[in-house]
Amino acid sequence: MKTIIARESIRKLGFFRPFLRKFIERRGYRIYRPNPYAVFDFESFLMRYLEVHKSLNYLQIGANDGVMNDPMFRFVKRNSKKISGWLLEPIPEVFKNLVSHYSAFKNIQCFNFAIHNTNATMSLYRVKPELESKLPEFSKGIASFDLNHFKKTGLVPDNSYMESILVKCITLSDFLSENKIDSVDLMVIDTEGYDYKILLSLLDTNLRPRIIRFEHGVRNQIMEKSEFLEICRLLNLNGYQVVAESYDATAYILDPSDLIF
Repeated sequence: MKTIIARESIRKLGFFRPFLRKFIERRGYRIYRPNPYAVFDFESFLMRYLEVHKSLNYLQIGANDGVMNDPMFRFVKRNSKKISGWLLEPIPEVFKNLVSHYSAFKNIQCFNFAIHNTNATMSLYRVKPELESKLPEFSKGIASFDLNHFKKTGLVPDNSYMESILVKCITLSDFLSENKIDSVDLMVIDTEGYDYKILLSLLDTNLRPRIIRFEHGVRNQIMEKSEFLEICRLLNLNGYQVVAESYDATAYILDPSDLIF
């Protein structure tokens, strides 16, 4: 499906917009409204990849409920016949919401695990459910193996808002082996401070996703600057280019045939 960038004249059509959208989509196009403040538009990047390769599979670690602040849900919803994926979320009640949100997409599999460097259960620190209503909605997404992670986000007043729960864990290599995953187009990581270690473990496997999206959060020390620079160095050595935004980064292996840029 080709892309039409939505300009102000289209957005002002009001009542007629749904009819115009259907008319355009029946002819193999879609209307896309880019973020005017984004230096790098991740969804546009994925759309171009999909246009070239015709299909995409992805592994998402730290999928949350699949919707809140999620970089994939809208993209998957619009291109569901061409996309398959494996999504991991460790918190049981959040996992149930993830399963519900993706229930219509038969090529998406959800797993109630965290990726950790040991096959075990681990303490995960999260906002107490009964106190979530007192905080911004996205505070639900700051669960972390790091007890002090909430201090870095600036969202939570003090540790009385936090609790620990035990979650099931699996190593990345074991998850890949058990699910017979030997090729991935895209890997999305958002684990509130554990991205660095997951990226290191990824580079110890034979898996080389064409695209990797991860959270660095250097400005809040989610990932230390030295860790981010080290990951960029290692990704470069493995053939990746890295585009860094203020909080996230996208690494990609560019084949000339992709014509992404």
